[in-house]
Amino acid sequence: MPYQRLAERLAGGPDPTVSTFPDGSIDRYCRLSAGALDPIERRTTFAREARVGGRKAFGLTPNWIEPGGQAVNVADQAHELGAEVTCYGHLDDEVFDDLPFDTVSMGEPAIVNVLDFTDNDLLLVEHSPDIADWTLDTLRHAAPLPEVFGVDAIVCSNWVSVPNMADAFHALAKQELPRRPFVFDPGDVIGSDLESHRALRAAVSALQETFDVVISVNRAELHSLAAALPEPPASPVTDRDRATALRETLAVTAAVKHGEREALAATDDGLVAVENPIVDDQRQTGGGDRFGGGLAVALGSGWPWEVALACGNACASRYVSTGETATAEAIRAWLE
Repeated sequence: MPYQRLAERLAGGPDPTVSTFPDGSIDRYCRLSAGALDPIERRTTFAREARVGGRKAFGLTPNWIEPGGQAVNVADQAHELGAEVTCYGHLDDEVFDDLPFDTVSMGEPAIVNVLDFTDNDLLLVEHSPDIADWTLDTLRHAAPLPEVFGVDAIVCSNWVSVPNMADAFHALAKQELPRRPFVFDPGDVIGSDLESHRALRAAVSALQETFDVVISVNRAELHSLAAALPEPPASPVTDRDRATALRETLAVTAAVKHGEREALAATDDGLVAVENPIVDDQRQTGGGDRFGGGLAVALGSGWPWEVALACGNACASRYVSTGETATAEAIRAWLE
């Protein structure tokens, strides 16, 4: 059983080195209100009220603030599992001062207002003023590239918010760096146009020249990426078909899908799938980042795919069911 093997691996104290980059955000979990409907607890209620012609204003009250961003969340999960982590992000704010892992800032963070509805979260984002100008040279000025990438696993996130990430990937394809697992989570590509999909595919395929690229997406993102392929899988089609087609088109090490019911990986050796523990969600946002952190620790530790997917599943499920990033000991106890 992959989860029993995962518990055994976690008992051994995984300690790979992991780098994450390049975003960062101040996450404000907010209560939304509107007159007599104070508070608005469901996204469907907000949508209905926003359609009413006379409703022009809503109240937004922050309940609490957390350090966030995909790079930060992934780093947090990897650290809690025992990895030695450095996050290279946009972290110029005191909210990031007490993070328990090493950080290197490259500018101001985004501000994310999280409307924590009971049926589905909604994120209202004020983008970082610095990340639009981010390039590989920005990272190079923050730390030497051999230091950033000479680790056991790398995680890069948030393609959709970083306009110059394609250029950075093409530049990295020409670098002499150690071949390591490179987990890439592009973020919410669902609204991307075909030209953006072509640019993403070309950049990720180039990156494989230097790294063992693992593209990691949720179900909706997988559907979007697969539908935009030059030769999408023919109907009737399953997520396994989509992941296989994505990996083959990109010519990368693996295409991974994480989700509520299972995680699966299309690899050179075929498909691997691991069922996900069923939990009651307390958080709708952030589970995918914890999956990425668990996956990176597993791949950086050299664990087989079944155990790696189980590790990502356990980290994500534990987070969405409790709202807390779990330690290795907490996950072992939870699995037992």
